[in-house]
Amino acid sequence: MTAYFAVRSGETCNFPMRIPGAMLSSGVSQKPAHGTLRQINVTTFRYTAASGYKGNDTFAIYGEGKGPYGSGRSVMTVNATIE
Repeated sequence: MTAYFAVRSGETCNFPMRIPGAMLSSGVSQKPAHGTLRQINVTTFRYTAASGYKGNDTFAIYGEGKGPYGSGRSVMTVNATIE
């Protein structure tokens, strides 16, 4: 999976990860290079862009759970545009 969002330099964006079924655990697979990423709860992450930086950033999060067709782990690569 791939996701995209835009945020202003130095600003924060909450980022939910939703799967059909039940999310049992989640975490960070790859940290961002130009900001910070904090896990709020099992489904929500908070990205804060570095102050003064403008450009692109990428990070990856994962979720593990049970869905309608089975269970397993999904990884989402998130591409941020910092304005």
